[in-house]
Amino acid sequence: MAQEKQILELTKQLEASSKDDKATATILLKRAQVYESLDEISRATDDVQTALKRDPQVQAQASELLSRFSAHKLQQEPTHRELEEKDPRAASFEKHLVDLESSKDVAGIRRFVSSNDFVLVLTACGTPDAPPRIKSLSFMILTRLFNPQDDSKSYPMAFIIEQCAACFSHCIDQGKNESKLLAYRTLTAIFQTSMTVGSAILCQEGTIEEMMDVVEFETAPVQLAIAEVLTIASSDKSCRKQILKYATEWLAKTAGQSKTDPQLKAAAGTALSKLRAQSDLPADDDIGTSGVTEATPTLEETMRKMNLTNDTLIDSLKDIIRSKSSNGTLVLNAVEGLAYACLQPDVKESLGNDKEFLKCLSTLAISTANKDTVSSNPLLFGIGTILANLTMYRPVMDEHQKQMKKLRDLANAKQRQAAAGGGGKGGGGSAAKQEEKEDAREDDKAVDARIKNAIEQGAAVALVVLSKNSSVNIRAVAAQTYLNLVTPQATRGQLLQQGVVRGLLPLSHDANNGILASQALAKLAITTDPRIAFVGDTILDLVGPFLTLCKDSSQLRQFEGLMALTNLASVDDRVRLSIEHAQGMGVFENLQLSNNDMVQRAATEMVCNMTFCEPVFERYSDPSKSQNRIRLLMILSDHEDPATRRAASGALAILANSPGTCEMILKVDKCYERMMRWLSLEETAEVQHRGIEVMRLLIQHQGKPVVNEFVNENADEKLTEIVKKCQVQVVRSAAMEVLKLFVQNGVPLKA
Repeated sequence: MAQEKQILELTKQLEASSKDDKATATILLKRAQVYESLDEISRATDDVQTALKRDPQVQAQASELLSRFSAHKLQQEPTHRELEEKDPRAASFEKHLVDLESSKDVAGIRRFVSSNDFVLVLTACGTPDAPPRIKSLSFMILTRLFNPQDDSKSYPMAFIIEQCAACFSHCIDQGKNESKLLAYRTLTAIFQTSMTVGSAILCQEGTIEEMMDVVEFETAPVQLAIAEVLTIASSDKSCRKQILKYATEWLAKTAGQSKTDPQLKAAAGTALSKLRAQSDLPADDDIGTSGVTEATPTLEETMRKMNLTNDTLIDSLKDIIRSKSSNGTLVLNAVEGLAYACLQPDVKESLGNDKEFLKCLSTLAISTANKDTVSSNPLLFGIGTILANLTMYRPVMDEHQKQMKKLRDLANAKQRQAAAGGGGKGGGGSAAKQEEKEDAREDDKAVDARIKNAIEQGAAVALVVLSKNSSVNIRAVAAQTYLNLVTPQATRGQLLQQGVVRGLLPLSHDANNGILASQALAKLAITTDPRIAFVGDTILDLVGPFLTLCKDSSQLRQFEGLMALTNLASVDDRVRLSIEHAQGMGVFENLQLSNNDMVQRAATEMVCNMTFCEPVFERYSDPSKSQNRIRLLMILSDHEDPATRRAASGALAILANSPGTCEMILKVDKCYERMMRWLSLEETAEVQHRGIEVMRLLIQHQGKPVVNEFVNENADEKLTEIVKKCQVQVVRSAAMEVLKLFVQNGVPLKA
């Protein structure tokens, strides 16, 4: 009683001192301690947190109290683990899982599926508040049952499906709301573990039809459970046909009504978005066997009938994200719906140009990731998928792919014309032409704009948290989105400032998604000073990922990997040594033989760069090891591409400082004839300069015999022309230096 009086007194003091932050904080801390003595820990915690907001200087005392409250709460409440250990299902489920993993006893599987224990497993899957361990075990059991490791014909899959269907029907037939909820939630769980089993249950004759006949008379929770079943089932072709026939009218009506429960409205919108995204659904395929007739209204017609447009559908889902709702299921449904819908150009434009939505989406990713729960993974995957789709560039197609797209566009045009009630040839031709025309909302310029908006609204920061997730799929969408974001050169500086390397580097070493992250890092390394972009030893961590790019089958990735390594190696000898230790030279030498001129050039530039590395220089200068390497450089120095000639002649100019290299150069067939082409007045100044340097070193190491051979090829005349006509002083000076060596070796120069 005395404590309650204290509470009242302190509350009055709070009202009197509400404008004084310091006094208010002190009173709140006193009241928190009284609440603690009454075991009202939640109220005590609220008071301490409010005190901290009013006066941050009470941090020390507040931290001590909060720590004490947490310890007190832990002593009073049993842990999840303790509760689960007391649950008799845990031991039973664990035993069944072990039996399923180790046994191939068909009779035993039949006995288990016929038992009450199997009903308990299904019940646990369909109960939202089941303890995490129990739910996890039940899902593992279903996964193992529905996905046998062996494809033995004796495996009782048909019997398993029959038992699951019987349980579903039994719950529905009871007519109670709790039973129906359990049935539909369990069916959703079955779909999550096996689309085949889920489809077999839902596609039983009359099931969807009967479900939709009574759906409007069901309670809101049951309707929500039905909408979630329809959403996940839409991924299956057989289910999708049944849903399009029987369920779209209710879905469109539910999604379009303003008075509908927000959670149910979002679930219906998600199902519709997913159905609309199935653009590959054949118009007349298997109509006879599916039960869908030509008289079945299209989804667009049904939505139009219910006054529901795609824009209003998308806007309603966007509003949920912008509202920052704390309802996890509501937000998840909205994100999933938008993830499917944003495959369409109009939705990409709507989402990608809505800066408020993009900001809320990025914030949602960060706050969800901070919860660090496995259940948040579907939400994070949905967010990542939206960001990836919004920033994805149109793929470059080869001729075969272009022809296939034309045929597909023509078929789609005819289908849409038929749906709109058209019929004449003229209308069909016009629609086909419209389809053949590329949508401007998918053009690079439009994608560039969406990427700019996404980066400005925090997408790169959101990707950092996605890249740290344990889910392979989430890391995959993060890697793809990173690659999309760095594709426009204009965004790279801003992304580096936002710490994009922090998220990309761990991904680049990922066994599943490393290639995409490595490609994104390569784009950054190609156009940015590595000393600024990659601090400290980070630059060394990039060698492995970039070499992996060089080994990829894609010539674009090979080229980008080579260019990135060239840029890194040009500024740090540690990088060159790291590349050498990673056996990189063998990779570059193979790529010098590529049939792609750009890859061949980049590989030769990389070899040139690596000649500054002492172990490489020594190996290339050893006649017993590198005659073929020098021959290849001589051949490439005569390449039709000026940049390749420059790189190859540059490598030779460096290596020719070694007598061994000079010896190998002279063994190359037509070596003097090749070198004379370096001195052509039509040649670039860079190649002329490198060629003259090779000549100087050859004379220095080999003496008069080399001079005589050069004179036989009229090298003295070519050098004299360069001195007279070349506009680059350093090249003229080098030519004069070699001419002096000619004179020293008894060659008279012509005026």
